Amino acid sequence: MKKLISAILSTAVIFTPLAAQAGPINNRINRQEVRIYQGVRTGALTPKEYKRLNNRVDNIESARWRAINSGGKFTKAEQRRINHRLNNTSKSIYRAKHN
Repeated sequence: MKKLISAILSTAVIFTPLAAQAGPINNRINRQEVRIYQGVRTGALTPKEYKRLNNRVDNIESARWRAINSGGKFTKAEQRRINHRLNNTSKSIYRAKHN
């Protein structure tokens, strides 16, 4: 388990600087992933919570890519929808880390 966590954390640390050029929504996705990994590392998140939260963030990232690739334009409505999902996920991460 520790090897998995360290591999995930090292991957997040390597790719986080690259994400700074990718836009604010992608930055939020990456920050939420880092928050989840920190929760696992400190023991605040159980493996079940980790998997559930990570799947939610992955689904949001997939929705972002679908929105971008659906016609070459990322509309304001799509941005609002994804930001709303990110807000809800952020709250879930906080609640899971502090329960």
